[in-house]
This record gives sequence, C-alpha cells and structure tokens, in this order.
Amino acid sequence: MVLKNSYRAFRALIIVAHIASPFAGIHSALAATPPAGHAKSGPMISKALDALLLPINKGVIKKFKLDKGAHGVLVLSVKPGGVADKQGIKPGDVLAEVQGHKVHKPIDVDVAVRRQLKAGHSDMSFGVERGGAVVAIAAVVTLESYNEAIAVSEVSSWESDTTESSSSYEEYVSAESTEIETSEESEEATVEEDLTQDESADDDSSDTADDSSDDSSDDSGDEGGDD
Repeated sequence: MVLKNSYRAFRALIIVAHIASPFAGIHSALAATPPAGHAKSGPMISKALDALLLPINKGVIKKFKLDKGAHGVLVLSVKPGGVADKQGIKPGDVLAEVQGHKVHKPIDVDVAVRRQLKAGHSDMSFGVERGGAVVAIAAVVTLESYNEAIAVSEVSSWESDTTESSSSYEEYVSAESTEIETSEESEEATVEEDLTQDESADDDSSDTADDSSDDSSDDSGDEGGDD
C-alpha cells in the first residue's frame, strides 16, 4: 500500500510538472521524432534574426498547438531590440520561407540571408505563418548585425511565447544550453560550406560557358578554311 501511494504521488508530480511548463518535454519530443533527413534537430540561435529557432516536428506541433500542416521553423524567442524584434517577427511565428525558398531547418534561414548579404543585398523577404495565415515580411539585415556575437547566456532573457511564468522558458534554455552552444559553434562552418559550394557551382558554370565559347570559335575558323 505504501509503495502504491508513493507511485501515485510521484506520477502526480510528473503530470503537474508537464502542465506547469509549456517547454517541458520538448527535448524528448525532438529526440523521439527528429525531422526526416535533417541533421539539426535542436534549437539554434539565428545570427540573421537574433532569434532562437526550433525545428518543427510532430512533438513541437503538439506542444505548441501549431497547425498540423505547419512547416518551417518555430520562432521560440527573440532578442529585445534585435533584428526579428525590429522587423515584426514575433515569438510563436513559424518561418516558412526566406527569399521565396522553403525553410526546413533553422540553418536554412541563416544560409539564405548570408547568401543575400554576400551578393551585396540587405533587403530580405520572409514568409511567416501566423494565426493560420501567411504574412509577408520585408526586412533589412546588415552584414554588421549578422556578424554581431550573441552570448548563449543572454538567450534566457529573450522574449518568449508563453503565458506562463518566464522561469519555464529560462529553465528550458538552461537545460538546452549545451546543444544551443554547439549549434552556434557549427553554424558558421555550415554557412560557409554552403557558400563555398555556391562558388564552386558558379565556377563550373563559368568554365562550361568558356568551353562552349572556345568550341564555337574553333568551328567558325574551320568553316572559313574550307571556303
């Protein structure tokens, strides 16, 4: 009887804990059902937006009561006065598109923005799912703001989308701090790798065009000799 009562008490505590914190169980939900084919399955700080982004899967859809067909990444929090905050991107928004391209994981956002910046453009377009509708947001992101360092320790104080006490979000960030820090460290390398691949593709296209031009010149010369 004592054992049974202890079990019931423990179970009640677990249930209460999950009700009290909207962020409870997110890590296990992500681990249980990671997005298919996506390398990153955890939260990531977006240098482009000064926001904490979370990949969307069934567990996240259920936890945050998103539309079942939601795709993209969830804006979990934004830095007060940061890029997302200034441009009207809010906690709870779902980033579905950047520059007309679909977003599948957090890193997609920064890759698309960094690509624009490298081309000399600071005007960005985002497709945001909010309240069942898609909102088009035109934003300005500068290379200076993109390169600004963000300390993982400050993320816990950012504005988050929860009606519960802020400690729930703070506890979540604290529990995930190692993963957030790891994703931040690998982000720059991932972005640079994508940009390098773009350059390689451009070089290949240029070489192909040069070869075609050379072939055309040779053909023209041969025809003249026959005459």
